[in-house]
Amino acid sequence: MALPGALFAGDARRILLAMAAHANTISHGRLVALEDSFTATRRALGEAAFNQLTRAYIEAGLGLDGQLNDIGHAFPDWLEAQGQGAALVAIARFDLAFLRAHHCRDAAALTLSDLPDDADALMALPLARHPAASAHALTPILLDAIEQPDWSGKAAILITRPDVAVRLFPLGVAAHDAWGVLAEPVTFAELCANLGVTHDDAAIIPAIIELVRAGALQLGTQP
Repeated sequence: MALPGALFAGDARRILLAMAAHANTISHGRLVALEDSFTATRRALGEAAFNQLTRAYIEAGLGLDGQLNDIGHAFPDWLEAQGQGAALVAIARFDLAFLRAHHCRDAAALTLSDLPDDADALMALPLARHPAASAHALTPILLDAIEQPDWSGKAAILITRPDVAVRLFPLGVAAHDAWGVLAEPVTFAELCANLGVTHDDAAIIPAIIELVRAGALQLGTQP
């Protein structure tokens, strides 16, 4: 795109220097935004490798079609296309989910006080995933990247934002399986029945309570 000569005062050399400085400032801002958005990925890759990849991502013209805080929306898919390993791509997806949880629309999370005392009413209660919540399979490299070594016995990490702050919760196997069932809204009874196929009865209610306490659920649409 041509720069109109009469747009700025001064000679052409000074104008080009000013525009170059402006371009560098914009480029730096984009790189910093990626650093802020993908902290676990940056930690897993190391500073030098991360900077090299993010510069290549920016130079490819990706992520520039929206707001600065969403500049990395295509970064995990781009990493995958570049041949990066599945474990690293999963960390990038985790980072992106964390960011999106922060910017997600507000929604009331189901709490323990919302659960009916009446057994029939409880079984009929419609459940759905909270829009800010997501679960991510736990791997050693993800544990290192988020610096949570005490969670090594868990099946997954849950990202939630039931109120103001984004939170992380480790999920046991049964709770992670419950999350999988909730890919589509179900009633409390249907969730229990699905979990009963692979888990003892004693593990079912605690698994659901685990998700409720984390703020990962909301009331679904009444059937």
